[in-house]
Amino acid sequence: MAEACPKCGYADVQGEECPRCRVIVSKYRAYLQRLGQKPESLVQPTGPGAPPRAPADATWPEGSPAGFWIRAAAVMVDSLVLQAVFLPFQLFIVYPTLLAGGFRRPPASARMLAVNAGYYLVTFFVYAGYSVWMHGRWGRTLGKVATGVKVVKVSGEPIGYGRAFGRWLGTLLDFLTLGIGYLLAGIRSDKRALHDLVAGTRVIKIGRPWLRGKASGFWMRYAALAIDWQVLGLPVALVGVLAALAIPAMGARRASTPAVAAVVLTLFLFVVLAVVAYSIWMHGKWGQTLGKMALGMKVIKMDGSPLGYGGAFLRWFGSVLSALVFMIGYIMAGVRSDKRALHDLIAGSRVTYIR
Repeated sequence: MAEACPKCGYADVQGEECPRCRVIVSKYRAYLQRLGQKPESLVQPTGPGAPPRAPADATWPEGSPAGFWIRAAAVMVDSLVLQAVFLPFQLFIVYPTLLAGGFRRPPASARMLAVNAGYYLVTFFVYAGYSVWMHGRWGRTLGKVATGVKVVKVSGEPIGYGRAFGRWLGTLLDFLTLGIGYLLAGIRSDKRALHDLVAGTRVIKIGRPWLRGKASGFWMRYAALAIDWQVLGLPVALVGVLAALAIPAMGARRASTPAVAAVVLTLFLFVVLAVVAYSIWMHGKWGQTLGKMALGMKVIKMDGSPLGYGGAFLRWFGSVLSALVFMIGYIMAGVRSDKRALHDLIAGSRVTYIR
């Protein structure tokens, strides 16, 4: 007899295993009973005082495998978190130690080597502790919380600290295989990387009904922007390669200074146009850049309708003004109750969670 999956809600589970999220139904149901948990309500408030609903993300089925790119986005967010943690350590310990005594004395190279080695050793153990503790305690790091994914056993149960440690050890094998272990998450049908195979785990998508329809604040929008800049690093790197090839070649041919300046200006304008086109096209067509897609956010009009290309252009123009007023326009998203930045006020838009 068919029954509904207690994990992802799939209504036609014929056997012991859910065909969509691969959870063992009886074990997961027993696990929920031990915790006394009930499924989250997906109902949003309605009525005159309720906020407009955000469009649901139909591409995010609960319990389905999380693939390579969404996991890469989670790693990017974690790197931002750890950079913020290590910044005071760098400013008040590492850099003053490197500068102590100057760089002209003979022991300077040895001191630099010792300080850098100590710093990388500390970061290694902090990252290891962060990964094992977060995965063992909650099944996800802050990056996975932001992207809406979670690490579980193959059966769907929590992994615990022991398996989290084994999974972290598996990531060392990913490095030793020159990253091929990570790439397995992009080519296997179950999206399991080498460290998942080693630890008997998998990464699944999870719903976040408590966020859906709520305004996205400053830090999540900053994380989305950081992911976008990683994506835009590709055309920037391409321009850098072209400049490295073109400028020496023109110098060898004794090209005039105006010609060299014209080439540099052309390459610079290419980068600017690529950035502008990316923002307007992505927001106009989908209401999301790749960074916002990864974090489950979308830009819509105040009435909940799509932004469109006109609204996307107006919002981009407003973002320039947000930057020109000493970034205060962006900071407004962190201090206003509706989380709208200056460019949102100009374009009549808002950024909301869709999952």
